[in-house]
Amino acid sequence: MTGLWQRTADRMREELGQVGYETWIGPLKFIAQQETTVTLEAPNRFFRDWINERYLDLLRRALAAEAGEEMEINLTLGNGGVAALQQAHKNGNGTASGNGHSNGHGNGKVAAPRGSTSDGGRGDRHPQFNPRYTFAEFVVGSANQFAHAAAQAVANQPGEKYNPLFIYGGVGLGKTHLVTAIGHRIWTTGDRPRKVLFMPAEIFMNELINSLRRDKMGEFREKFRRVDTLILDDVQFLAGRERTQEEFFHTFNALHAERHQIVLTSDKVPREIPGLEERLRNRFESGLIADIAPPDLETRVAIIQKKAVLENLKLAPEVTMYIAQSVSSNVRELEGCLTRLGALASLNKAAITVEFARQALHDLIRNHDAKPDVDSIQKTVSDFFHIRLTDLKSKKRTQHIAFCRQVAMYLSRKLTDASFPTIGDHFGRDHSTVIHAYNLILRRVSSDSAFRLSIEKIERELKSVRNAA
Repeated sequence: MTGLWQRTADRMREELGQVGYETWIGPLKFIAQQETTVTLEAPNRFFRDWINERYLDLLRRALAAEAGEEMEINLTLGNGGVAALQQAHKNGNGTASGNGHSNGHGNGKVAAPRGSTSDGGRGDRHPQFNPRYTFAEFVVGSANQFAHAAAQAVANQPGEKYNPLFIYGGVGLGKTHLVTAIGHRIWTTGDRPRKVLFMPAEIFMNELINSLRRDKMGEFREKFRRVDTLILDDVQFLAGRERTQEEFFHTFNALHAERHQIVLTSDKVPREIPGLEERLRNRFESGLIADIAPPDLETRVAIIQKKAVLENLKLAPEVTMYIAQSVSSNVRELEGCLTRLGALASLNKAAITVEFARQALHDLIRNHDAKPDVDSIQKTVSDFFHIRLTDLKSKKRTQHIAFCRQVAMYLSRKLTDASFPTIGDHFGRDHSTVIHAYNLILRRVSSDSAFRLSIEKIERELKSVRNAA
């Protein structure tokens, strides 16, 4: 169980981000496992209620994906939770006691399903999807407006427009939120109840394995090929799984032939997913592909304001701006910062000022203040494109090397305070060459969403290098 729990914890860290993980998952403690029941300890009722309300579905999926079968969670209350969180605040490291994480309903037990589906008794939201992931709570900005518009079109006319809809982008940018919103909308509209199935790709794979082992492939196919809408999250995990890809290929064809809606998410465009069969890649590319990029400053401010209202937090404009300027990586990190601030302000009965926010989030956002230098950008770009650093700095003008050099110049101007002439000195070029490179790459970033995603990957690499340092 230790290995299973560690893998589940790692998955939760990836899903929630470092801020959310350390605030809510770190203080929870794994106690025991008896057959298919896992017992976890929350430090206090505040933690337990918060996790029940906000992280239940995420934990269900994470545990089921790692276990490959349904598990029950018994959530108990422990002591010392308030002191642990306050001590974490004093230490500035964001880590309280405990080595596990948990979730559960008010009664402390819940089955972790291998997917969410329902086909009757409609309400205003799908009964098994995250209730907070709706269009109403999705903040639209320049980085996600195309994906948002496509999602609404699909939700309003499932199976008629953009089938399949393929949404891609980095971790924590809102892909799951958006496709869940599609599920809610389809569930609540129309002249008849619709069967809507949402499932992470890894759980699809686990269900297939279990069905093969138990000789129940008939039931498996009936479940997946009789839905009105199939939403498969993180399809990049199908890569390299030949049997899984074959079965999904036939499932895709069966649904598409009946004009049933298919919605897919990934961290990459189909052509960049290694190990994905050509026939599946062609299917994925046959509909509409939309990307979600990291939010700009204005969108981050809007996200913080909206989340603060939902969480009943009173934030002064200067606090909102401080968080928005300090955390630019993804939406999940922004939400994690708000969660931390709300919890600590409540426990300490303190007003949320800029100084309070700076102290509460010090260890979580301090690395965002550090900027890379031109030398580190040159090395990261050369590693990313698999060329020698000496070639990047050389006078060579082959097309590939010149392009990589232009990317490095663009990032040097965007991410550092260095002037065009100073950047030119690092490359042995004059400032006009740097200006030309910057404008060239900027235009391509603005017009080519796949290329923009590659640039964002390099920026994340630079961020990870700074954090490691």
